[in-house]
Amino acid sequence: MMRDAGISQIGHISPMLPNEKETIMAEEPKLVDELKKMEYEPLLPVEMKLIGWSIGLGVILLVVLMWVSFTFFPGQ
Repeated sequence: MMRDAGISQIGHISPMLPNEKETIMAEEPKLVDELKKMEYEPLLPVEMKLIGWSIGLGVILLVVLMWVSFTFFPGQ
C-alpha cells in the first residue's frame, strides 16, 4: 500500500530553499540595472489609438453611470 506524501515529507528540504527576503533582495538590483539599460521607445500609433479609445470609453461610461444614478436614484 502506498502512502500519501504529506507536507511533513518536504520539511527536510526547506532549509535549502531561499527565504523571501533573500529572493527579493537578489532580484531588485537586477531589475534596476535592466531598467537603466532600456532605451526609450515611443508609443506606436496603434497604441496611442488604443489609449485614446480606452480613456474616451471610460469617460463616456462614467457620464452614463452618472445619468443613470441621477435619473433612477434621485437624492433627497
